[in-house]
Amino acid sequence: MYSDAYGNALFLSTIVLGLIYNALIIFKTPILDSKYKFLSAGFVGVFSCFIVFNGGVIQLLYLKDFDYISANAFAPYMDYASLMKFNAVTALGNVCFWLGYMLPAGRKLFAFYYEGIGYKRFLHLDIGALFPKVFIVIGLGLNFILFINGAFGRGLSTPEDFDGIVRYLVLYSSYVEKISMVGYFLLALLYFKDGSHKVWFWATLLIQVVFALVSGARGPIIFLFLLTMIPYYYVNRKITKQIIIAGAFTLFVAFTIASEIKVFTQSFNSNSVSISDYAESFMEFREKSQADIDRRIYRSVYYSLMRRLSSVAQGSVAIKYKDQHGVDEYDPKFIGELVTAPLYVVIPRTQLGGQFPNWGQWYRLKVLRQNNDSYLNNISFGQVGYFYLAGKWLFVAIGFIIYGIILRFANNFLELNSGLSFLVYVAIISVIGYVAASIPSSSVTFLRYIIFLPIIFYVTIKVSNRLRI
Repeated sequence: MYSDAYGNALFLSTIVLGLIYNALIIFKTPILDSKYKFLSAGFVGVFSCFIVFNGGVIQLLYLKDFDYISANAFAPYMDYASLMKFNAVTALGNVCFWLGYMLPAGRKLFAFYYEGIGYKRFLHLDIGALFPKVFIVIGLGLNFILFINGAFGRGLSTPEDFDGIVRYLVLYSSYVEKISMVGYFLLALLYFKDGSHKVWFWATLLIQVVFALVSGARGPIIFLFLLTMIPYYYVNRKITKQIIIAGAFTLFVAFTIASEIKVFTQSFNSNSVSISDYAESFMEFREKSQADIDRRIYRSVYYSLMRRLSSVAQGSVAIKYKDQHGVDEYDPKFIGELVTAPLYVVIPRTQLGGQFPNWGQWYRLKVLRQNNDSYLNNISFGQVGYFYLAGKWLFVAIGFIIYGIILRFANNFLELNSGLSFLVYVAIISVIGYVAASIPSSSVTFLRYIIFLPIIFYVTIKVSNRLRI
């Protein structure tokens, strides 16, 4: 039944059925019929639940001779039986997500958070121009300090490599690098509303593009596009052809130019660097490695893009690993890491002598049995794979129901329709809208955001608004 021909046909047929199911939710569900439909947490959840990390339309584009496995870089580890089981597990998670979203639990939790705890006082405030400009200056300044010390973005540095303030900036670099993004996002909102602060907007955008490219990762350049597109849609409530073209161009840059820089940063070893040294080193690297870059990046850009937009192949291999080998004492404690995650909301886990497991590295070395010297990138196996490794079918159902409840909770921030609440909403969605395998660390960040961000933003915005600059 799961021979290449029949298995491929069954696999692609179930993908089409899943697409139809999610299309009906998006276009026929009253809860998504609002003026901000394509910003709602429900849409984000449906989109990411199937079309992106569970497969969906991506799998129909990721074919070679109309066959899925033969086009896949993970072909040696895959078979159609495990792919079909992954589709079945995904279908359960897909239905359970929407069930959780439709339950009243998310609304009741937000009511308790909003009225019971008293966050209502912090979530209704319009934002003046000074607040985003201060965030831009501080954020870009801290990013520049990290850069000239060889610690910006690449993920190759640890706090122990540095002293003084740089050590703490590296320790909290995931937050430091977002400060200027927050300022840019709010400035874009003001710019799209009335065209004000034009010079600030374009200058900040240009500098952010440079930082996004030199970060040594694809994500920042895509994230920057989203932080431009979302304020535009929020103000104008429409998606134009120009936005679609810009999005396609951004993906191309992320998987070509940004990928070149990523390969370069993996071999670039310097704890102190100037902009001119960095640029000169990159151009030398590019000249020496042009043939290899063309082979590794440009000749396979289409399949690289498709593979990165989905974790179906990786998830199916994770399910196969769980069924055939199980999780032993040398593997990460999937349930334990998730249950204990809230303990690290106030005190970072690194301060308590540990870090969350590197899920992508574990997957690459233990599940795929790849050599550390032959492959530098860690590999995400997705949310479905994580839940199945934690507790098979039952945990998939429970995990996705909770995921739906959390997204419905988050959607209430958008419905408040204030500048501050919208800022908090976007911050939350950036963490939980698309979740790969780092669910425990994402849970910590989500809890930190809903607890601390409204208060921090309220105080900062209140002060900056009083200055009236």
